[in-house]
Amino acid sequence: MLPNRSTLLIQTGSLADVILLTALIEYLRLIEPTSILDVLIQQEHTSVLQNHPFINQILTVEKSQIKLPVAHQLLRQIRAVNYHRVINLQHSTATGLLTAFSGAEERIGFTKNPLSTGFTRAVPYFIATDTHEVARNLQLLAPPAYTPLTLPRLYPTLADVEAAMPYTLAGNYLCLAPGADQRTRQLPTEQWLKLLAALPSCYPVYLVGTTADAALCAELAARSHRSGVVNLAGRLSVLATAALLRGAVLNYVLDSAMLHLCSAVAAPTCAVYCSTAPTFGFGPLSPQAWVVESAADLECRSCDVTGYAQCPLTHFLCGRGIGTAQLLAPLAEAERLQRMIAPQEVVYRELMRA
Repeated sequence: MLPNRSTLLIQTGSLADVILLTALIEYLRLIEPTSILDVLIQQEHTSVLQNHPFINQILTVEKSQIKLPVAHQLLRQIRAVNYHRVINLQHSTATGLLTAFSGAEERIGFTKNPLSTGFTRAVPYFIATDTHEVARNLQLLAPPAYTPLTLPRLYPTLADVEAAMPYTLAGNYLCLAPGADQRTRQLPTEQWLKLLAALPSCYPVYLVGTTADAALCAELAARSHRSGVVNLAGRLSVLATAALLRGAVLNYVLDSAMLHLCSAVAAPTCAVYCSTAPTFGFGPLSPQAWVVESAADLECRSCDVTGYAQCPLTHFLCGRGIGTAQLLAPLAEAERLQRMIAPQEVVYRELMRA
């Protein structure tokens, strides 16, 4: 049995949700360095937090089984640990049951959860302009006013870094992640092809994403007629992909898990928004980050925080209206910053040799 100060964090959502959860883990480690942290996540996301230095144990559940019958089984497992605190970042009834009846002294979650009346602390969940999801999650702990935003962070292992090495050691390169959960979050294929044709030929371009993105990446590689385009979607683990993104001159991503993966390793990011917007709270957090979205004043945008399988108005101007010149501008800026940093790295290496 764990000590009484142990905490269980429940986040059974998407890969993006799990990545953003790590910001809360970092904050808890900062304010409670001796606290023991366990997490409950979907089984398919386990590898993302494997070997995380601040996590004691990973509890898992299959995505298809996040329902009340399985919740009762998990509840017995949770109650047996005797957690001091359970923090639930999800809004589902099943996770509400796990929290409300966990037996923990502190039971914390959002008011949107149907069982939030069983929590000792319930916090409103709101979509407000420029309030990041990380900040919304942080409110569950009632931080002092003006608490700086703690960034998400992942820890690729040496094996992850070595898996990416055949590509990271090939010189300067770009990464492009064309996949997203909803079609209205995705830039049209033709727009990506125009960008691939316009990118400087000196760069290899690595197409990245999960297994679900492999077919789209294969199509782009086949239709681009550009040498040096390599489809790595589903071929690298999430953490190996993070190691790859970290070394890129620039990463082109959508409003997707790949965007937050960039934030978790401080990778240079060009975040492209179609039907959604960074003001919903899912913007890039990397030190070098640029946002690209339609310059047109569209009354229908932004139409939904999660996006749709197809444009409700059928025209999809928020995606089709994004031009190649808009996408190339952040690369020029990233290259300029790289030229500024490179001389400093040379000086550092020379000092280390001395």
